[in-house]
Amino acid sequence: MPDPLILGLHALGELATNPDRCLSTQQIAASIGSTEPHLSKVLQRLNKGGMVKSVRGPGGGYKLNCVPDETPLRNIFELLGGPFDSKGCGLDGCRNKTCFIGEMMDELTRAFLRYLESRTLTDFTRYYGNSIPVEIEISVITPSLGQKHPNFST
Repeated sequence: MPDPLILGLHALGELATNPDRCLSTQQIAASIGSTEPHLSKVLQRLNKGGMVKSVRGPGGGYKLNCVPDETPLRNIFELLGGPFDSKGCGLDGCRNKTCFIGEMMDELTRAFLRYLESRTLTDFTRYYGNSIPVEIEISVITPSLGQKHPNFST
C-alpha cells in the first residue's frame, strides 16, 4: 500500500497546479497512478486537516483550501505522516548514553525540519510541475575541531 504522505503530496501537487478546478478522486488517482480507495482516505485526511475541501454534486471532487504561499511543507508532512521526533539510534544499549549515530540522526532530522519549515506548498508545486532538483544543504561542522556553525547555537 502506498505511503499516505507520498499520496497526499502528489494529490496536493495536482490540486495546486489546478487551483481553480475541482478534481475528482478518480481524476487525481489516474493522474498520479494510484488506486481510488487509498487516495480517498488520504484526501479525507487532507480535508479534515483543512488543506483541501470537498465539493459535492455534479462536477464535484476536491479543491485546494489553503494558501500555497502560506502553507509550510512541515504542516503537510505532519498532517499526513505524524510529528517528526528525534529518537536517537533506537538501540536499547544506547539509551541514556551519548551515541554518535543517534546524535547524527537527530541533527539530520532537525535539518530536514528546518528545510520543511522554509519551503511552502508553492515551492513544492514548482518542483512538482517543472522537475526542478531538490537541494537540501547540510553543513558539516566539527565541534571537536573548534568549529561552530554561524547560524545555529549548540
